[in-house]
Amino acid sequence: MAQVVIENVYKSFPPRQGEGKSAQVKSGSPLGKQNGGNRPEAINVLRRINLTVEDGEFMVLVGPSGCGKSTLLRLIAGLETITGGNIWLGEKLINQLPPKQRDIAMVFQNYALYPHLTVYDNIAFGLRRRFLEMQDVNSVNPSVNHFAKMGEDLLVGITRNLPKGLRYLSSKELAVQERVRNVAQLLQIEGLLHRLPKQLSGGQRQRVALGRAIARNPQVFLMDEPLSNLDAKLRAETRSQIVKLQRQLGTTTIYVTHDQTEAMTMGDRIAILNQGQLQQVAPPLELYNRPANKFVAEFIGSPPMNFIPVKFHASQQIITNGDFRMTLSQNWANALQKYDGCLVILGIRPEHLVVGVPATKNLPVQVELIENLGNDSYVATKIAIANFEFRGFMSESIQVRIPSERPLRLGEQIWLSLNQDKLHFFDPDTEAAIFPRTPINLPFEKPKPQVN
Repeated sequence: MAQVVIENVYKSFPPRQGEGKSAQVKSGSPLGKQNGGNRPEAINVLRRINLTVEDGEFMVLVGPSGCGKSTLLRLIAGLETITGGNIWLGEKLINQLPPKQRDIAMVFQNYALYPHLTVYDNIAFGLRRRFLEMQDVNSVNPSVNHFAKMGEDLLVGITRNLPKGLRYLSSKELAVQERVRNVAQLLQIEGLLHRLPKQLSGGQRQRVALGRAIARNPQVFLMDEPLSNLDAKLRAETRSQIVKLQRQLGTTTIYVTHDQTEAMTMGDRIAILNQGQLQQVAPPLELYNRPANKFVAEFIGSPPMNFIPVKFHASQQIITNGDFRMTLSQNWANALQKYDGCLVILGIRPEHLVVGVPATKNLPVQVELIENLGNDSYVATKIAIANFEFRGFMSESIQVRIPSERPLRLGEQIWLSLNQDKLHFFDPDTEAAIFPRTPINLPFEKPKPQVN
């Protein structure tokens, strides 16, 4: 197993026909310097990626379509060449190494199984091809003389067409057999070894694809949206199986997905990408409770965080917009001092809104849509304040998650109370999060050192 270090990595491609100069690399940019100016019109796909995946860690790369997460995975695997920067596997620089020499196994969205081979042979195929590079080969006695080797090959050839129980197996094939059966037992697919891929369900095929990767005993697993082809129930089951398997093996794993549920439930840490740049790298709870910027806050959480433009008034320690007025805690008032009299973006998650009573500190909204999910209901509403300002900075609708027992009607006006302990604020220009100084540790934070 090994640590993966990505240092200042860039990736660019030639522009497609008709693409404008807005996406071109400037001659003085780091990307232009890395290439010596040979590709001045390259399209930036990844920009200045710095990421360390610790030995044995389960790292999830997540982001919207086209953000560069799969490209980054392909750079690590060696399927694409990097434009600039370095990628380290342990203490080895792997920029120029071909994929087969990187000791990395990859699992794709499409299972990539050989349709004419059984499950056993699909798992064994890579072992047979790379047997001399595997640890199992090191256990084979190298002192076997040339004539013994010839005799073994002769016996294998003579018995090849006999029933399986009567065939002579070479020492290599015996080692392959042991490895395949160990992997099959680990994945609980022993009863499927004789089947062809067409005789398997989607979940079973995915386990076979995982088995083929595990059998190689690589230093790193790369997984590119391996659950996308599965239905919801099977996806949840396979998700938990992958997590348990990774913890059991302790292999460094980098997992790409666009599904935030997978990211939040599977990863030790999550790296969020947008437009080729890392937005935040943190444990799941930290991303949820302390997003680094407005994009992360909106991307993590379903339904997404609501955004409401407000003005901050330091003298009164309040935020306002139209008839809405809310008094802030001293911590927030201190954090927002430089925004006195200015616009800031208030963020609040749907689960931190409750239906309250008419009051200036509560938001009047009109119910537009109700989605009943059984235990909860998602309610889409719109602000019902006539003199409400800066509407261009707010969410299209205010989403609320309430107990399904609370009866609501379409068109009904309700008042939403905001949980003061769950507020977020963002700079309207940079969209960076504004953080208060908290005297307590949040669940995901390390204890603050005591000052004597």
